[in-house]
Amino acid sequence: MKGELKEWQEKLLGVMKGRRNRQLLYYLELCTRCGLCKDACHIYRATGRVEFVPSHRAEILRRLYRRYFSPLGRLIPSLYEARELDERALEDLYEAAYTCTGCRRCMVYCPFGIDITWLLGVEKAMLVAAGKVPEELAMLTDAAIEKGNSIDLYRDLLQEQIKGLEPELRERTGMPGASIPIGRKGARVLYVALAGAHSILPAAIIFNLAGEDWTLSMFESSNYGYFLGDTEKAARVAERIVSEAKALGVEEVVITECGHAYRVMKHLDEVWSKQKFPFRVSSIFEPFARYLKEGRIKVDPDRIAERVTYHDPCQLGRNGGIFEEPRAIIRAIARDFREMNPNREKNWCCGGGGGLVAQPDLEEFRAVTGRLKAEQIAATGAKIVATPCENCRLQLDLLNQRYHLGIQVSAVTDLLVQAAVVEKGQKKAAALG
Repeated sequence: MKGELKEWQEKLLGVMKGRRNRQLLYYLELCTRCGLCKDACHIYRATGRVEFVPSHRAEILRRLYRRYFSPLGRLIPSLYEARELDERALEDLYEAAYTCTGCRRCMVYCPFGIDITWLLGVEKAMLVAAGKVPEELAMLTDAAIEKGNSIDLYRDLLQEQIKGLEPELRERTGMPGASIPIGRKGARVLYVALAGAHSILPAAIIFNLAGEDWTLSMFESSNYGYFLGDTEKAARVAERIVSEAKALGVEEVVITECGHAYRVMKHLDEVWSKQKFPFRVSSIFEPFARYLKEGRIKVDPDRIAERVTYHDPCQLGRNGGIFEEPRAIIRAIARDFREMNPNREKNWCCGGGGGLVAQPDLEEFRAVTGRLKAEQIAATGAKIVATPCENCRLQLDLLNQRYHLGIQVSAVTDLLVQAAVVEKGQKKAAALG
């Protein structure tokens, strides 16, 4: 058999063999194809295409495994539902792995708790080995790694850009000494933002109003290596932040409003890097909810008059465990808050996760498969949809246009800034934009 395989086939089967463990065998053998996952999947519900049934996405891997690693599959492949690893199989693996948002709603409804997304991670690892990956995700991943390797080239430019934000920060806070420190040793909190003032300035306002001892990271929190499925590169992207946090001696690394960035740092990178971090990893909502509870920032809920609803990002909520802190903030700053139904761990995916937002050729696919989320939003009657994930906000903007929802899509921190009461000089922190 081995002599009959081409070099690329050997390489991909080697990846599958290297990932073979009890979890893989359990998932591959236990699925009864009962169909409960199909009705839990927003993509299948919107399209009706069998290839988008979660168990079908995993079936490709299952049949390949049987062909090359099961005695009966090797002996009588046609009777044992085994499949050859050929170019057509590679195309099917690509569509299965890179059109899934990784929301894991199917796992919530699976009676056996089978994690289809984990199986798709094995498929992605095979595709990475084959060099068959979305070009956009690969470019974003490599750019992040290159920036980490050449950070000194970016340092002066970033510091200049940040200094340009400080006059507005001082105006909004009414604090002449308000600042955005970068890479300051001994700070208690290291805040890791996304690229752009929209992710830095609102958080800086809240940190300054709360009197937090903080500093800004030199790096962005996003990690497209995770979406790519290249664990080695994803770990290298995350390592930039880990090394920086260690060098600065911070107690807490606070990840901005980004679902996958929080999950990577909180739940995955210690496993990938085989190390225990000497600091705590938090979502931005954990300290912000604490500031409200402790009275370190004051808010006026009358400033947000419209009805607000909240979208749980899959990576932050269902996959990351952050449900209540953003809701506590919204309830404190908005008089009229209405939940979507269902919500929390059963919330419908918006359709933009898994790196799909970064792939322009999938825009129409995202618009179609986001229909259930659009219906959820419309049913609330809300005029503002708050969600703490940039990919979700981009997707919801698309759904807003496609389905004529007439909503404002907002970051939670932006709403908090809008409601924040600036006591010094009675100045008010106006809403961003």
